[in-house]
Formats: sequence, structure tokens, C-alpha cells
Amino acid sequence: MSSTEHSLHFVAIDMGSNSFHLVIAREQHGSIQILHKEKRQVQLAKGLQPDGTLDEDAIARGLACLTEFNQRFSDLEQTRVRLVATHTLRVATNCHQFIKAALKIIPYPIEIVSGHEEARLIYHGIMHSQTLAEQNLVIDIGGGSTEVIVGKASSTSHLASLKCGCVSYQQRFFHDGALTKHHFKAAQSAADKQFSQLSNAYFKSSWPLVLGSSGTVKAISEALQCITDPQQSLTLENLKSLKQYLIGVGHIDNIKLDNLDPKRIPLLAPGLSILISFFKRLSINEMQVAQGALREGVLYELAQIEQLEGVKQRTVSSLAQLYHIDPDQAANVTATIDHLFSQVASQWHISEYQWLLHDAAMLHEIGIQINSRAHQRHGGYIIQNSDLPGFNQLQQHLLALLVANQRKRIDVEAISELDDDEQIILIRLLVIFRLAMVMNLGRISNSIEPVSITVDEQTVTLSLIEGQRLQNDLLCRDLAQEQKKLALLGISLRF
Repeated sequence: MSSTEHSLHFVAIDMGSNSFHLVIAREQHGSIQILHKEKRQVQLAKGLQPDGTLDEDAIARGLACLTEFNQRFSDLEQTRVRLVATHTLRVATNCHQFIKAALKIIPYPIEIVSGHEEARLIYHGIMHSQTLAEQNLVIDIGGGSTEVIVGKASSTSHLASLKCGCVSYQQRFFHDGALTKHHFKAAQSAADKQFSQLSNAYFKSSWPLVLGSSGTVKAISEALQCITDPQQSLTLENLKSLKQYLIGVGHIDNIKLDNLDPKRIPLLAPGLSILISFFKRLSINEMQVAQGALREGVLYELAQIEQLEGVKQRTVSSLAQLYHIDPDQAANVTATIDHLFSQVASQWHISEYQWLLHDAAMLHEIGIQINSRAHQRHGGYIIQNSDLPGFNQLQQHLLALLVANQRKRIDVEAISELDDDEQIILIRLLVIFRLAMVMNLGRISNSIEPVSITVDEQTVTLSLIEGQRLQNDLLCRDLAQEQKKLALLGISLRF
């Protein structure tokens, strides 16, 4: 077997609304060496129905692509694999149907990332692929959404995800293939409304470096090379020239651009409409095509796992500081969690989720400033609706559910909306979290050493060692109340 097969390989799969991308790399003398790149135009967004479901044809196209991708790396012995899905699976109401089928093809979890997390990963990929200026503005026009990022040389400062994409706009404004002034005007107007929602940080008079990432901007640049000077960069004047060319040919069937991928031609007009609106609304003078994108961001973060964990840690610490949490109380709850977790993690198959409980313990009181009586609900809302760099969509949702259900009434309906495997994981984490909260009522931690815990599928047994009669009496009273609540989750608590 070759030395390449014995190397540690990194496999990143970007499941976009228009295209799926595969990148395979290996670690070589402390650096990352790209071995293979591949793209398939799946057009998931084209299968998104008015009722929010993804149709069977789109699901079949996506699964067929993943089957091909899997064949590229399935024989490699040592691999770290990460699959990231963006806008279409983010909004599809039947996304779990796709994910369950995909797991039978590629046995790795699919991360559905939020729009802000997608933007962060895009910038991360660009940062590792080229030299950046002190201040940078980046746009990535995808199939279903457009991400806009303000960043410094090595970090982001503002992230935005807007509801405009080349596939969704193709269906909305150019579905019949006609390229008219009216169609362009309608598409540009809709995109302009999206860009107008950006914060003031995006509206500077000039930017040292403006970059366009991914296939849409690259295709527009390639189209421009056919009708203008190939050496020219992207400017508003050039974009308008391309628009006039498209209006002149009148229909996508009449477009003759030799160096452009034919599959990109139907998406040229909608992508151009979005980009022209971006140039106009943000007063952009000139743009360059970026050398990196989301898939590179996923790849480099996969190769440096500790870096991703650092991003999550900074996110949680920032929220904790913003809402002035009590670090002593958070530490007490965390210690209790660790004591219980160590006794059940293996049997309950939740060993990889201890970090999630730690984050929940750190943030469990962030809602107190709003209303102390129902702070758990407010805390869950804050987490669910905040920008959490480093967290994918499922991780953020699970964290919000843990915090929202840490005490008092359990929102069984919200938990039931998870798929079966996710429900089992959350319920088991929630049992540990809620028991830790019971043991820390009154902000005075109970002595946890005398408490042992055993579990099976649906039964939790706590054993309290004699010798602390009064403390145990109080704890038993609280556990009796908790017993009734956990029963709603199908968990029998004994003590």
C-alpha cells in the first residue's frame, strides 16, 4: 500500500444549494496538501417546493452525488470527514429524510450550518487561501442565500446571510429563460432590498480589498472575459456591459460564451442581478475573485480540530460576559455534571457530548437579566436566536433546548420535533443537566461525592449515602418533584 494511503486524510464535503463540492487533502510535513477537488451541480434549491419540502428528484440527485463522492475516499484507511450543508437543507422541512438516507451512503453526520456560521467558514477558507488586507469585504452568492462578510486579516467582525441566491432567483425571475430589462430590474430590486438590511459596518466609502467567492462570481468573471478585455477586473461598468450583452441575446439558449460551463449559463443572469445590486448599494469600485471558499474553510478547520473548539469556547465566553453570568454558580453546576456524566456516559453512549453540557452550564443563567422567574425560557430564546460562531445548526438548537428546559416545565413538544436519535441524546443530556441543577438549588452546591448514579435505557437510579440526613431530606424532596417531570420524557427516576 502506498504512503499516501497510510497518511492521515481530511475529507471536506460542502453541500450547497447549487453545487456539492468534495475536497480531499492529507497532512504532509505539518502542512495541508490538496489531493483532489471535485464539483457536481446538484441544484438542491431547484427542488425546494412552495410548502418548504424538498422534492424526491432533488433528494435523489443529492444522494447520487454523495454516492460518487464516497467512492473517492472510502478506501483510504485514515480519514477525518466533515459534511456541511447550507441554505436549502437549512430551510427544507423534510431535511431529516435526506439526512437519514445520506447516512446509509456516507456514515458521517451532516452538519446543517446557520447562515452566520456559513459566512464564518467562507472567510476562514479565503483566509487560508490568499493574502488579505487589514480590512476586507467578501460576498459569496450561493444557490439559495448570499453571505456578506467584513473581516480583518485573520478574523471576521461582521457576518450576514441574506435570502437571495442564483438558483432561487432563476426560478423567481428568469424561469422562462427570457433575458429582458424587466426581469433584470425585478431581480435587482429584490436583491437591493436584501442588501439594504445590512448594518452600517458594510457601508464604507472604500475597501482595500473586495472579494467575490465561489462559483457564481467566478462564472461572471469568466463570462466577462469573453466580451471585454480579459485582463480587466470586476467593475460596475463591466457588469453592466455583461447585462447589456445578455439582454441583447434575449434568451439563455442564445448565449454563446465558449469558456463558461454550460450548466452555469441559466444562473448567469440571476447571479449578475445580485452582484450588480451589491455593487450599487455598497458603492463598490472593484472586486477580485477569491481563491478560497466554504469547502476550504471546512477543510482547514477539520485539519485543526482544536481551532474549532477554540472558536466555540470564545463564543460561549463572550455570551457569558455579555450577560454577566455568575462564574461560581456555573462552575458548581459543571462539577456536578462531570460527577454524574462520568458514571453514565459510556452506557448511555453520550461521551462525545460532554462539551455541550459544559456550555449549557456556563450559559444556563443568561436569561436572568430579562426575568428571573422564567429565565430558562429567555435563555433558550437568546441562544436559539444569537449568532454563535463555531456551532452548527443542530448544536445550537440542542444547546438552546438544554438551557430552556433546565428546570420547571419541560417543553415536550419542542423535544419531540427532533428526529429519534437526536431525541434520545437530548433527553439523556437533559436528565444529567436537570439533576445537576437540582443538586445546586439555592446557589449552594450539595455535596456530590455521596451521590452515585446508575442507568439503563429508561431508568435512572440515584443512591445517596447516609450520614447527611438533613441535606438528603431536602434533596429527596426536590428529586420527588423532578421525578414527575422526567416521567413526561419516559424516564423513571428512582432514589
